[in-house]
Amino acid sequence: MNQETEKKIVRSKKYLMYLVILLMFVEILDTYTTNFPNVIPSKVIEEFLYEFPQNIGESIFSFCVAIASLGMYFVFFNQLLADKFGRRILLATTVFGMGFFSLLLIFSSGIIQYTIYLFLLYLFFSSDIWVIYINEESPADKRGRFTNLVLIGGVTGSILLPIFRSIFITETTSNWRGMPLFSAILGIPLSIIIFFTLKETSTYEEYKIEEVSIKTNLIRNNLRTVFSSQRRKEFVSLMLITLLVGFNYIFVSLGEQYINSSPNLTEGDINIIVLAMSFAVILGYLFTGVFADKYGRKPLFYLYSVLFIISIFTVVFGSKLPLFAIIPVSIGASLANVSYWGIGVVIRLVVVEIVPTDVRGTGSGLKSLISAIGITIGLLLSGGITYFFGLEISFIVLSLFLLINIPLIYKFIKETKGVELNLIK
Repeated sequence: MNQETEKKIVRSKKYLMYLVILLMFVEILDTYTTNFPNVIPSKVIEEFLYEFPQNIGESIFSFCVAIASLGMYFVFFNQLLADKFGRRILLATTVFGMGFFSLLLIFSSGIIQYTIYLFLLYLFFSSDIWVIYINEESPADKRGRFTNLVLIGGVTGSILLPIFRSIFITETTSNWRGMPLFSAILGIPLSIIIFFTLKETSTYEEYKIEEVSIKTNLIRNNLRTVFSSQRRKEFVSLMLITLLVGFNYIFVSLGEQYINSSPNLTEGDINIIVLAMSFAVILGYLFTGVFADKYGRKPLFYLYSVLFIISIFTVVFGSKLPLFAIIPVSIGASLANVSYWGIGVVIRLVVVEIVPTDVRGTGSGLKSLISAIGITIGLLLSGGITYFFGLEISFIVLSLFLLINIPLIYKFIKETKGVELNLIK
């Protein structure tokens, strides 16, 4: 490393404040865009798959979402490109993609078009570029807090979900096309603001890669660097945990359909449950940020792995209660949502903390790719299980895979609280 590279780039507090605020809007968009397809499946099935029996319609929809989830695989290349061209350009691109393809989703006229547009939308959302951004600009002892400050501010996107759903979907109306509109209105102008006002991250500027091209050799070289690092065993274990967590995206994508089909819950109850889930995520992000910095990342892996399984059983059995089913379903669905997204945040943090700077985008992108593979496998498995046994059995079976996390965490995951990013080789 030459003298020029060793010179530390310092951002002003004013700029960091602006960065946090802007990334909050990115997270509002990302949270809303990631989740609005998950609160409308019952209405999409009702419109496009109404001629099929319930279990077959749910199975077909599960397979359609599995096909669309292939778009998530390209998030890896988005973040590989972030190592070549920088974080700013790719952040602006992913934000624009979320806005533009949400707009296209509104014009779906059948399940095939819906699947195609959802695939295109999946190309861009759930990218970790903003996570890399804030972590590469944050002090080592405040990365968890800064990351979760953005998440908490951005959780407005979660709050907007039940608000817009209660407006567009009621006992008498079913206008699910109103849900993607917010993403389109926010995403496109926000991408322009990012492109023209943000600076490249200081860490990337210090360690920027010179004279590389986006060819197979770059992918191979970057992956070799990731897997030859001192913490490769930990990274591989994290990828396996990520895969198992991805299996359970089925509850995220079809949980609304399941509770909607319960005779013990009304459309109004479902809007209340979605609202409870949104507020639970706020508390969950706050808890994750404070706990991760104070007590570490490793205990959260244990907690969220076990809590998700308990939450699924709570939803399944609670939905069968003839009276007050809304209470256990709200609690279970809220805790499942907190656990699923919470463990995702912890995985993001640890991946950023154990991967070398010059391939950090590649490492995060690989995490997103493995997550997408897990999501696809989980949806395909669920499609088959749902066809023969029903949706609730697929929820239970796939959640039990998270028990494998326990020995993996114990054996291979090391604590990364407070580690200096620049010291990792």
